[in-house]
Formats: sequence, C-alpha cells, structure tokens
Amino acid sequence: MAQTGTKDPMDKSAGTGSLTGSALEAEDVLAGAEEWAPIETKLVLWSFAIAAVALIIGLLIVPTSIFH
Repeated sequence: MAQTGTKDPMDKSAGTGSLTGSALEAEDVLAGAEEWAPIETKLVLWSFAIAAVALIIGLLIVPTSIFH
C-alpha cells in the first residue's frame, strides 16, 4: 500500500533519533497541574519517617539482619 505523503503532526523530529531542547520543556508537562497542598507535604514526609522507623525496627528484630 502506498503512503499518501502525510506525516504525523506530533512527529517533530522525523528520523533524527534524538530529542531537542524544545521537546523537553518542563512547563508543558506541569501545565494544568493541581497545587501541592501543605497537608500533602506533611503526609509524604511523615510517611517517609514512619517507613524509616519501621525499617530500623525490622532490622533490629529480625535475627538474620545486618545488625546481628
């Protein structure tokens, strides 16, 4: 089947095999994103803190851990 000569409009670097700086714009990715609420920041930080404490407790309790 022969092609009609139309290209995909999203294909901006046809055949080059590399990305350009304009294709890596962070503003495009974050456009329309929700605001990050302070409670979400606290939730993430406390989750990491609790996970770290649980890891330390687990390493102290398990007899085959690196602390024993």
